Amino acid sequence: MADTSQRALPASPTPRRVKTPSWLDRRLVTGVVLVLVAVLVGASVLSSADKRQPVWSLTHDVAAGTVLTGADLRPVRVQLGSAAAGYLPITEAVAGKTVRHAMGGGQLLPRDEVAVPPGGVTVTVPVQPQTAPGIGRGDRVTVWISTKTCRGVVLVSGVPVQSADRASRAGFGSDSGSLLVLRVPSAEATRIVSALDLPGAVIRAGVLSSDQQAEDGTADLTACAGPGT
Repeated sequence: MADTSQRALPASPTPRRVKTPSWLDRRLVTGVVLVLVAVLVGASVLSSADKRQPVWSLTHDVAAGTVLTGADLRPVRVQLGSAAAGYLPITEAVAGKTVRHAMGGGQLLPRDEVAVPPGGVTVTVPVQPQTAPGIGRGDRVTVWISTKTCRGVVLVSGVPVQSADRASRAGFGSDSGSLLVLRVPSAEATRIVSALDLPGAVIRAGVLSSDQQAEDGTADLTACAGPGT
């Protein structure tokens, strides 16, 4: 038998040098660029597809004649299409203007529903909780006066409350009453102020429902002043 222990072994192949990986690998860079392009294209497509526009809407219900403030308004983005021109964008100032009709919270503000307030006088009517329960900003109210010589005479009716604050906030030193701020024509303002000065005057106020008509507020107050006044 031949001795094969001394048979020459085949030579080992020469190993190739393993290169250190580089962050500048061409394929890696190409992949990153493709991902970025895809993201930018997608964002551009979504942006061009969003046709919504920011317009004003109401934060709560308001009565006709309410003079709007910043607390009554909030911007919302909606898609209105060809109807967009009929609504007020947030680029237009609305605070300080009045609404022509009663509107609900969340409604968009149509351009033709908002107007410059007519001339008038702002008056403050102090009331007690037992004579004016649950009245807030935007409510339509009727205000009555009673004295020793008259009962329940209407001073003004169907007027929106511009604000209703606790008396203590106005420096009256008591939290038992409220101050109703009303905006009325000058003649009605004179009538209200004169009534508040009558001896023993008690002022009452109530909220009108949305379908309730205003009462006549032109009654003569001479009887309420009492004899010899």
